[in-house]
Amino acid sequence: MRHPDSNDPSIIEFDLANDQVTNLIGQTIEANMEQTKKSNQDLMHVGQQYPPQNQNQQNSFHQFYQYSSMVILGRRKNPMPRMLPSLLGLSSLRELKLRDCNLCEGDIPRDISSLSFLTDLDLSGNNFFSIPASLTQLSKLWFLDLSNCNMCTLGEADIHGLSSLSYLYLTGNNFITIPLALTQLSRLNLLGLSNCKMLKSLPELLTSIADVRIDDCSSLEVVACPSIVCNLVDLAVIKAINCFKLAENINPLTLLKKHLKAFANSRKKFDIMMPGSEIPEWFSQQKSDSSIKIPLPKDSQWIGVACCCIFVNNDASRDDEDISGGISIYCRNSEEASCNGSIIPGRNPRPIDGSGWLVGKRFNQPIIKDHIFLRYWSRDRLYPVSLEDKYGRWETNNLWATDFLDEKCYEFEVSFSNPNDEDSAKVKKCGARIVYEKDLEEIKELQ
Repeated sequence: MRHPDSNDPSIIEFDLANDQVTNLIGQTIEANMEQTKKSNQDLMHVGQQYPPQNQNQQNSFHQFYQYSSMVILGRRKNPMPRMLPSLLGLSSLRELKLRDCNLCEGDIPRDISSLSFLTDLDLSGNNFFSIPASLTQLSKLWFLDLSNCNMCTLGEADIHGLSSLSYLYLTGNNFITIPLALTQLSRLNLLGLSNCKMLKSLPELLTSIADVRIDDCSSLEVVACPSIVCNLVDLAVIKAINCFKLAENINPLTLLKKHLKAFANSRKKFDIMMPGSEIPEWFSQQKSDSSIKIPLPKDSQWIGVACCCIFVNNDASRDDEDISGGISIYCRNSEEASCNGSIIPGRNPRPIDGSGWLVGKRFNQPIIKDHIFLRYWSRDRLYPVSLEDKYGRWETNNLWATDFLDEKCYEFEVSFSNPNDEDSAKVKKCGARIVYEKDLEEIKELQ
């Protein structure tokens, strides 16, 4: 989620989990706000429980009109009573968090639709059958968290007005399936469905949503594969940790190949993570280790590099462990002189991508059984210089790429963990393959 600027003084937070019952608009809040200002803190955290008792006037947040961010925290084990005050007048509000507040659909004030600048809304830990109708007019909303709200359905009418939505978290709800209407959200980049234990199938979402999180969806059996390109993005992710039924019905390599067929080189990187215990034979180079080296082809027909590893959590009791997918390219300078003047070959490893994932009980159930992590990089992501244009016919303003003109690059190295890092997941074996255009032709048989 986007966090407000730490230098922004227009943020206020209400913690409704305390036992103190006071007037929301009364002296205690004013005293807390004054004390917060004196301590020169930008985030105003006010300890209250709502609603106030013995208050005859209509509840309202109008006196906080100048704030751009408001956080109201409840307590799931001892939830507060419902009935939020009016939100009228909060015209500057851009971020609103109403977590664990024991709210149902009818408890969201209708005037929330008047928050025309609202971009971030967190309603996690409440009780909604579906998306509250009062949210559908929030056309600028780009982040919505409805995790752990006991939701059972997601209808077309519920999402029609959320045209700017980019991040949608529905983790821990009771969906059986997700409707195709979700594809109306053309700007959606991340769909969080982890821990939806009843979810059985997903429609063809993968062409329009870059990041699909379905970890711990224990009933999930079907994930539709992409067939056409709806939205070109640089990166894409399918995370299906502990989805064992899904792994029985779909091969991760098939998912990768169909993705390659649909997107070819339009996406620079693609990750898949799901249960699996064997490196597919398609990966022509394999090794019982956490890293592997791949010779760099001298022709211009290759389009990318695919790699994978088999891993588990090294210590299931840890909150998180790192499973990386780093790649470096090895080059020799065309002429590198030694101290006595003779010419010797030089090795110059150049890191290209060191990104990875954190896995563990902080994010999902511990990974006790073997999982497979597949990653694909396009040629454009790995090697910005075309070989045939390397000698005099190629111009660039990219200084990183320009360095290649004086070097001969001959090898990639992919590494999934650092054996000396105790926070790394346990990698049992890995594999890699250079992907060619002809491989895409062979994938036609899968369509």
